[in-house]
Amino acid sequence: MVDHDNYDLKIMAELQRDGLLSLEALAERVGLSKTPCWRRVSRLRESGAIGSTVALLEPKALGLE
Repeated sequence: MVDHDNYDLKIMAELQRDGLLSLEALAERVGLSKTPCWRRVSRLRESGAIGSTVALLEPKALGLE
């Protein structure tokens, strides 16, 4: 198991809320510049901590109850 620091935890929380955030917006939200943020996201993906990015569909918006 890998220990994750506060930046990693913030990155994962923000991406879990909105997986389509731009790198610039993500970096700003977690308090990093773009390059270190990108490196961390890459490392989290390579380690498997971030498994995939998905779109959650809204059944009501699709006419499904």
